[in-house]
Amino acid sequence: MLSIPCTTGTKIGPQQCFRISIAIRSSDSRSSVSLSPNDGDDRAVPTLLESKHQSDDWHRYCENVDKNMEGLVSPSPESFNAIHLAMARVNAAVSININDIVALSRYLSKPNYTMALFHDDGIIKWRMVENDTGISAEEVLVDSNIITEKGGRELYHGFSTLQLSQMALELATNETNHNHDANLLSKIHEVAYQAEKRIALTMGSDSRGPQSADACFNFALAGVHKSSASLFQNLVRIGIHELKRAGSRSSFPPKSVLHIAEKFAASDVRSEDALELYQIAADCLEKKNYNDKMYIESLRNGSFGFHGRPLLWLWRFSSRQKKVEIFHEEKSKWKEAINWQDEFQDTNKPLVVDIGSGMGTCILGLASTKSTIHEKLPIKLSQCNYVGVDLNQALVRFGNGVASRRSDAKKGNTKFFCCPADEFLTKLKSYPSRKTLIMVNFPSPYRLALGELGNLQLPSAENFMVTSKLLEQIRVLARSDTGETYFMFQTKCEDVAVYLKNECLHNGMEGIIAGDKAVQSIDKIYSQNKSVPKRVKEWLRIEPLAERAEGNLFWRQPILPLDCLPETEVQCFSDKVVVHRCLFKSGEKKREEERCDEERRYLDTSIEKEARGVRRST
Repeated sequence: MLSIPCTTGTKIGPQQCFRISIAIRSSDSRSSVSLSPNDGDDRAVPTLLESKHQSDDWHRYCENVDKNMEGLVSPSPESFNAIHLAMARVNAAVSININDIVALSRYLSKPNYTMALFHDDGIIKWRMVENDTGISAEEVLVDSNIITEKGGRELYHGFSTLQLSQMALELATNETNHNHDANLLSKIHEVAYQAEKRIALTMGSDSRGPQSADACFNFALAGVHKSSASLFQNLVRIGIHELKRAGSRSSFPPKSVLHIAEKFAASDVRSEDALELYQIAADCLEKKNYNDKMYIESLRNGSFGFHGRPLLWLWRFSSRQKKVEIFHEEKSKWKEAINWQDEFQDTNKPLVVDIGSGMGTCILGLASTKSTIHEKLPIKLSQCNYVGVDLNQALVRFGNGVASRRSDAKKGNTKFFCCPADEFLTKLKSYPSRKTLIMVNFPSPYRLALGELGNLQLPSAENFMVTSKLLEQIRVLARSDTGETYFMFQTKCEDVAVYLKNECLHNGMEGIIAGDKAVQSIDKIYSQNKSVPKRVKEWLRIEPLAERAEGNLFWRQPILPLDCLPETEVQCFSDKVVVHRCLFKSGEKKREEERCDEERRYLDTSIEKEARGVRRST
């Protein structure tokens, strides 16, 4: 017997088992067991261990099933099945990738047991060996006449699926990686590929409780694209099995069920498996007497998904990200023009733009919603292209990852860019069709002048994203298009809302009256919420006679469909924070009036010149 040690690492407990398709890959002139993503059509569904035929099959590679289960961690049937399926792959190969077996033994064997492989009538079998010799569970005993391959140790041999997802997210959010996106994305996808191989090896048995949902969410945040779609689907199936296995137990609280459902929804997984998971989650919550009946109904009727409460997970993530600063020497890298034909399949479609798009939930929602938009914003959402821009590359990567994984992503109607707002508006001039809606949702507010410095975590007034120059760029873009262009802003800060409203009017935009949806008294709304924001108090202390965010131009209800709200707006609803919003347009009528004014000025000037010429000649 040879003793093959395993490298040290975190010991992960056993978990549920899955049937996932396995491929055998050749390496040079020898074959070794290798695991590749599921490229076929077979459903990777949980192995529920209920079939008598299945348990009969276990004796093929193990002589004493019950005895060997004593050496496996609980639940031992699921641990046994993971090893059994691995042994089936081993016997289908010419040689053994011993690292695969060691990786399984490391977290499926009890501390005082180790796994042993031996030949029996041409079949490689296994058994658990109780040892008194100090050989640890992180070693495998191998018969000397079994051909093994020790090389080629990969990440999935030493890290669990959750650990690999954390590794991918760390790569995505590391500040030093900000300017190396192309190479970085390849590294992230390599980690995702390792996770697929890990799931294929372990049958999902290293993802207890909400770990599959956590891993899915981490990979989504890292910006994993549609090339790894099978990874997301297999993680959902692991989640399904875990809810079936433990979701109804008293030790599995409602918050754990919510955690699983909401993190999968925030990852934007869309499939029949996701709908099945939500149905099972609804059953679990109902059995636990969860009191939000509307929430349970949304899980049942298919309306649960990438909107509403699940977006709070995205807001928590984005709120922890450091604000990206632009240094003067970096500006040259943003100058390259965008070839819009490379980004969208049909550039004749009108464009919807979100400046400072954050996690991109608003743009992604608008691109896929079946809801109708407000009548005062007459846009046919299904006939538009969508683009978001943000300075944080990690947030942009998330948006592009979600867009690529959607079933309609091949239509090429949604794209996110990392670029300063003013530079991006310059690039928008070359877009062939009309910019039908431009939005600024919850920009980082400027610093209030408290004392000499104010809140140093906020930009100064001079560095506020929405400057007068930026609004002028938007107005010029609107004037260059045929048809009406709309501009909408939303903010949590009343002083910022008043400033933006006045700047829009100053730049010639036409405010759209909210009618019966208008804010009549902002103080009354604060009173209803039983809280006046601290910033408002400080602002009114500095400017007691300041104009307030109320009147016909301020909307007290969302303008966008409820399934298209930005993650920050969802947080505001959750925490009863007032949102200030206005809608403007610069349309045909306005531009026609401006052209008439220019013609009148030209005629007046011509007449005056002619009159002066007559006087001089006289």
